[in-house]
Amino acid sequence: MQQRIYLDNAATSYPKAPGVAQAMATYLLGNGANLGRGSYESGYAVMEQVQGVRKQLADLFGASDARLVTFSLNVTHALNVFITGMLDPGDHVLISGMEHNAVVRALVVHGIAYTAIPCDEIGRVRAELLPSLVTKKTKALIITSASNVTGTIQNVAELGRLAHLYGLLVCVDTAQGSPTVECKLEKECIDAIAFTGHKGLLGPTGTGGLVLSELVAERIRPMIGGGTGSFSDQLTMSPTFPDRLEAGTQNIVGILGLGKALEFDQGEQAKRMTDRLLQYLLQEKRVRVIGSNHIEDRTATISIDVPNADNAHIAFALSQEWGIETRVGLHCAPLAHSTMHTLHTGTVRFSPGYATTEDEIDETINALQTVLSRT
Repeated sequence: MQQRIYLDNAATSYPKAPGVAQAMATYLLGNGANLGRGSYESGYAVMEQVQGVRKQLADLFGASDARLVTFSLNVTHALNVFITGMLDPGDHVLISGMEHNAVVRALVVHGIAYTAIPCDEIGRVRAELLPSLVTKKTKALIITSASNVTGTIQNVAELGRLAHLYGLLVCVDTAQGSPTVECKLEKECIDAIAFTGHKGLLGPTGTGGLVLSELVAERIRPMIGGGTGSFSDQLTMSPTFPDRLEAGTQNIVGILGLGKALEFDQGEQAKRMTDRLLQYLLQEKRVRVIGSNHIEDRTATISIDVPNADNAHIAFALSQEWGIETRVGLHCAPLAHSTMHTLHTGTVRFSPGYATTEDEIDETINALQTVLSRT
């Protein structure tokens, strides 16, 4: 049987944190009750468990009240909740030149104009350009904490403080940054945080959410309507949180799995293995590393371009001959690739995880050397 070396944790983490599958199975096999829909012991028990996960996330993201942690399907869903709830067609927002389609397509779909703040050669936002891009219609800055293409870490606190000087709301997409890049709600710089559970947090797919400041909670409109188990005599959405943004039955089994994942201390293994691979790639003359040469500037993600070969052929050979699973192409982030001048070639992306070993990285290096020798 061929080995499997999984280096696509930026798409979704594998393996999940220890105990996640068991926590999900325990709920499915031993409880199974809905959330806020039953006045009986098992219903109360699951409500308490889910509230505990909200508290874990509130601590992680700096929410003043765990009820302001609202769940959704993923970070894309959460970003759409923020965009539809806080902006109107005709409004204008600023984004970075490294944004994922989770932001860009959502803005286009909902009729919100945007301007991308240019970035430097490693994909870091040029903060000094922000003031010149603010117009009378600009209402918000929506920005990723780290790029899914280059791993470049943005200084969201600095950008947020600058945006607040111009009266802009600030929403951070932490899909690629959490938990290695700290990001917390702060009155001076960050008003909302969108997160996903299935990447760096090591939880299951179908989990994510929006963490709200009290300012955003006072103003946000629900994106969808439906049952919440509360205020059932009213035909309008609940005025209280989290119900106001959580119409319908939530992914309870996924949320409980995420809660278990949040208990796990994954350490710095992913970053160490990324640096091990990065040091080889920087001296490999047949490839071009996209983004920073320094591990301190990036998450556990590396993209490369092979100028003398088709990047798709490189990724295919790694997968078929060595069982090394990477991602190749545009990674749902054409704006970032335009910024990094790789829109027409795409990149091969390597993203180690907490379970990646030195032997796996060394095998990847050996495989790359063999594949590159054919170019």
